[in-house]
Amino acid sequence: MSFVGKVLVVVQVVLSVCFMGFAGAVFTAQTNWRNESLKLKDNVASMQKSMTELESEYSNYKTEMTQKMNDALSQAQTAKAANDALKAQNKSYQNQLETVRAERDTSVAQAETTGEEANFRRQESDRQRVVNKTLHDTINDLRANIKSLEDTIFTKSIQEKTLTAKHNKVLEELNYLNKIVSNLGIDPNDPAIAGMQTPPPAVEGVIINTKKDKRNGTRFVEVSLGSDDGLSKGHQLYVYRFGNKENGNRPKYLGKIELVYVDPDTAVGTVIDAAKNGVIEKGDHVNSKL
Repeated sequence: MSFVGKVLVVVQVVLSVCFMGFAGAVFTAQTNWRNESLKLKDNVASMQKSMTELESEYSNYKTEMTQKMNDALSQAQTAKAANDALKAQNKSYQNQLETVRAERDTSVAQAETTGEEANFRRQESDRQRVVNKTLHDTINDLRANIKSLEDTIFTKSIQEKTLTAKHNKVLEELNYLNKIVSNLGIDPNDPAIAGMQTPPPAVEGVIINTKKDKRNGTRFVEVSLGSDDGLSKGHQLYVYRFGNKENGNRPKYLGKIELVYVDPDTAVGTVIDAAKNGVIEKGDHVNSKL
C-alpha cells in the first residue's frame, strides 16, 4: 500500500471516531432534554391538580360559610321579632295591671261605706294579690326572655363578623394563589383543569391477593389500602419487591397498577405496566411514589 493510501486510511479512522463521538453527544443531549421536558410536564400537572383541589375546597367553604351567614342572619331577625313581640306583650300586661289596680281602688272606695264592703275589700285584696303575683311572675319571665334574646342577637352578631373576616381572608388567599398560578402561565379558569384527578396521597401497602390471566401473568391484584387511606378509582400505584442479600438488598420494580374498585379498607387494581423480569405475587409491596 502506498503512503497516500495509508494516510487516507488513518484519516478515515479518525473521522469515524469523531462522528461516533458527535453521535453520542447528540443522543445524550436529546435524552436529557426529554427527561427535563417530562419532569416539567409532571410539575405543571401537579400544580394544576393542586389548584383544582384548592378551588374545590374554597367553593365548598364559600357555600358553607354563606349558608352559615344566612342562617345566623335569619336567626338574628327571628330573635329580634320575638323580642319586639315580648316587649309589646309586656307593655300589654303592664296596662292590664294598671287597669286592675284602678278597678281595685274604685272597689275599695265603694266598699268602705259598709261592713260587707270591708269583707269584700279583704276578698278583693286577696284576689288582687294573686293577680299581682301572677302578673309579676309573668313580667319577670318576659324580662328573662328578652335578656336571653338580646344575648342571642349579640352572639349571632359576633359570629357574623367572625365569618365575614374569615371569608375575606380566604378570598385574599385565593387571589394570591391565582396570581402565582397565572405567573406560571396557567389559566385557573381553564376547563381542562377542572377534570383533572387529585393525585393519590403518599401511602404504602401490601398485595393480599392476585388473579392470573391465560398466560399465567398477573392481571388483577387486591391491595391492603382503600378509600380510608385517601385512594379512589383511577389512582395508580407502583409495585415492587424488597431486596435480599443476593441482590444487595435492593428493591425490585415489578410494574404499575390502576385502581378499578375501591372500598374503605381494600382496593382492586388492574396491571397496566408489568416488568419483563418479574411476576407480581401476593406479599409484594405497593406505593404511590417510586
